Amino acid sequence: MEDISDKILFILLKEIINISFQAQLYTNAHFFSERLCAYFPYSQEAKYYLAKSYFYREQYYATKEILLNTNHEPSKYLLAQAYMKLNDFHSASHILETFDYVTDQIQTLSTESVVIPNKAVVLCLKGISYKKDNQINKAIECFNESLQYFPFLWTSFESLCKLGAEIEAPSEIFNLEKVEESHIMKHLIEIIVKQAIKDVIPISMKQALSVSTVLEEKAHNKSTSKIKKKFTYKSKKHGRESTTESSNKMNENVEIQDVAKHCKDTVISCIGKLFDLLTVLGMGYMELTQYKLKRSLKDFQNLSSEQFNTGKVLSWVAIANFEMANYKEGELFFQKARKLEPYLLDNMEMYSITLWHLKKEVELSYLAHLLTMIDRKAPQTLCSVGNCFSLKQDHDSALKCFKRAIQVDPNFHYAYTLAGHEYLANEDLEKAENYFRQAIRLNVRHYNAWYGLGYLFYRQEKYQLAEFHYRKAQKINQGNPLLTCYIGMVFQKMNKYQEALGMYNLAQEIAKDNPLIRFRKAHLLTIMQRYKEALDQLLYLKDIIQECNVFFLMGKIYAKLGDTQNALLAYTQAQDYLKPKSSNMVKEAIDQVYEPQTADDIFASVSNDFKIFLDP
Repeated sequence: MEDISDKILFILLKEIINISFQAQLYTNAHFFSERLCAYFPYSQEAKYYLAKSYFYREQYYATKEILLNTNHEPSKYLLAQAYMKLNDFHSASHILETFDYVTDQIQTLSTESVVIPNKAVVLCLKGISYKKDNQINKAIECFNESLQYFPFLWTSFESLCKLGAEIEAPSEIFNLEKVEESHIMKHLIEIIVKQAIKDVIPISMKQALSVSTVLEEKAHNKSTSKIKKKFTYKSKKHGRESTTESSNKMNENVEIQDVAKHCKDTVISCIGKLFDLLTVLGMGYMELTQYKLKRSLKDFQNLSSEQFNTGKVLSWVAIANFEMANYKEGELFFQKARKLEPYLLDNMEMYSITLWHLKKEVELSYLAHLLTMIDRKAPQTLCSVGNCFSLKQDHDSALKCFKRAIQVDPNFHYAYTLAGHEYLANEDLEKAENYFRQAIRLNVRHYNAWYGLGYLFYRQEKYQLAEFHYRKAQKINQGNPLLTCYIGMVFQKMNKYQEALGMYNLAQEIAKDNPLIRFRKAHLLTIMQRYKEALDQLLYLKDIIQECNVFFLMGKIYAKLGDTQNALLAYTQAQDYLKPKSSNMVKEAIDQVYEPQTADDIFASVSNDFKIFLDP
């Protein structure tokens, strides 16, 4: 019976995908197609649906990569269409030459028999429309209501999470008990039961047709007595009444009803299994969008390996690590996602930003090259190329890429934020502020834009405004230690040293090995003349990262404490990682090693161009 259960699960997912295609909810179709492929990785039909979802999302390269070397006739036809969209007409012609013409009659290549759940779909589409029109409350109401009618609208759930709406727990949304309350779900069950009886349950065609008749009678609320009467009519055989045949039909009807009941129970069991999966995915994704990042990662770990090792889930795990400033872990999971799905385009702008933070110029250039091969006009590609230029300090070229991404997709909010940072680098603060505010208008929960505004005001020494915008960002993403650290930097500039130290301690609790936080804390402790505590921070830090300013500051503190030998050693180490324009500064410090040091002397000479530690 396990094999029958798997076949019914396949039918269930296929019908949900077809509903999504009919409603033109292609992201919903793609989500469930990926789940289908995870459950049935060797199914040609499952790969066909995944490729089809990419095709309708205009990601033709992905369609081509998924369907290469396929022998599945509908897949071959779709592959030829993908080649034509990619202007590879030679390959398209070759595929079509091998296409088998099964019939000369008009027919559909796939069965899409489920009636669209009109009310649920219309509510979902209304929600999308309201969201883009910035009528957030109406959008939330529509998305919530659509899930009540049809819980398989992942697009609605995903939109609610992105909007930061207060929603029910996923275990309540994807709840088997609520199936009985939805006419759409009841109808879906009836159709899948019919389909399963015809395609899965091993009974004769005559019995299958009889069961279909019984189910149709029930659907129209006919009484059980009328159904029984239908099967107890006397039939004639060779012109004579046959009471034996009538009796046999009555027995057969009882058996058919038992089969139908078992089939319906199996369908409901499969729905429950799918709801369990959606509950785990939903909890992980909801907590990801709420920036409860450690809990989100823990939820994703509860997935089976087959569902965890998919491009979408691995990208979510990578993003969770990125938002916690665990850039190396984020890079690792992005690499896994791309190894599994080399055609992956979604969330690749986040991968490029991860590589930017890690200062991996070669890897970032290679990623930009690969994405250009997939789709050179995609906003994810353009942002990746822009980040590549940004890392090379070519801010004008980076701006061209980000502006092009905005032209391609005016709702791609991250492109506005990245453009804002490039304008900041070019000292064009007015345009930078404009782009950050446009990003916020598109997505009020986009904390990166709030941070950008905070940094802009920090640069202008408008520290109260900087604190306000940093706190806005930190309220959205409380799991990011750097945002807490930046608030501490603002307090430090305002000479509120105790408040600043509290923020640094809080940030350090989240990420004890983060170099920026440790250096900032050491910086502040030195100002507060707590030299030994500052030195402890720097000694820990030098084992994590070797940078000129770490050793230089250590030398200054050692000199202040009268430890001449260690001061000279630290200055010598600082010279090993020296920036050219800082050479005179270190030489002067060595010359002054025997002179009395004050806190002001120490920080008058700390390099302000040391970006990793002194520049947010």
